Amino acid sequence: MLLLGIIILSSYIIGSINGGIILSKLQGLDIRKKGSGNAGATNVLRVIGVKSGILVFIIDCLKGFLAVYFTQLLIINATNPLDLNINLYLYFSSFASLLGHCYPVWFNFKGGKGAATGLGNMLFINPFLIPLPFIVFIGILFLFRYVGLSTIAAFLSLFIFGYFSIGFSDYLFLTFLLLLFLFIVFTHRTNIVSMLDKTEHKVSFFK
Repeated sequence: MLLLGIIILSSYIIGSINGGIILSKLQGLDIRKKGSGNAGATNVLRVIGVKSGILVFIIDCLKGFLAVYFTQLLIINATNPLDLNINLYLYFSSFASLLGHCYPVWFNFKGGKGAATGLGNMLFINPFLIPLPFIVFIGILFLFRYVGLSTIAAFLSLFIFGYFSIGFSDYLFLTFLLLLFLFIVFTHRTNIVSMLDKTEHKVSFFK
């Protein structure tokens, strides 16, 4: 189980590299004290600007990809027999990187909400499932203009699409997708409350 411990710790550390906080600090502010108080790409885009928001999104997505990629390298180069199913190591890595992003130890456990990092995880684990959730995200965003709602809908569609693609033939992967969706719902719980109260910020496409 030493390998699993190394994977979880290294993935958490990679996930804890928060682009939003680092970028905002370089510009003389703390993004956690501005806008919605979230350290993710959406709040950076609103507070600092589009270019910074896109850069943070890329960083958060990339670290999700790299966390699972390095896990794969550790598995390939392991000298001892594996204790678990190979894919389980990837799933543990994914959630460790998500926890690092959302609750970074060196940023007082206050980070982002995990959507971009989760996307990065999926781009490595199964990129073929990404297009449909992306379309769902764009469609919901244009219809309702809520980023949080669009994100939740995208991860729900990821689970549903995964189910119709593989059924229960790979129940571990299906369970991973379900837990990933539930994690995103949890991290967006304040957005859900705000949407119900009709106080959630809406995206403006035309100004």
